[in-house]
Amino acid sequence: MKITSFSPLIMTSDSEKAGKVFEAFGFSKKHEKKDASENHDSGFRMKDADGHGISIAQVNGIPRDMMAVQMNVDDLDEAISLLSSFGFKNMRGEGNIIDNGSARTAVMVAPTGFAVNVVYHVKNR
Repeated sequence: MKITSFSPLIMTSDSEKAGKVFEAFGFSKKHEKKDASENHDSGFRMKDADGHGISIAQVNGIPRDMMAVQMNVDDLDEAISLLSSFGFKNMRGEGNIIDNGSARTAVMVAPTGFAVNVVYHVKNR
């Protein structure tokens, strides 16, 4: 398995407010996903002038904001299996993979609460 990118991810019930904090630090929105539904979250990617990036996801129904590492991978199943071998569990339930047509993703959470959002970007559909 190859990691193709690695960056912080904020999962929050108020993504616009979180985005404003990073705008104050010089970040701007570069990519926005607005296809939110019951099974999919909306969100956006931000970058600053030096190329630092952060993703912010609107996740309704979580009791408090969560910070995670977002890891884009070339093999989602292998990444999930590897994390599972270290005790990580899928936040939405075993086998529950979010597929929005352009990416497949699962938020894997360790028993300690540390979260990794593994993402596979679908190249050809």
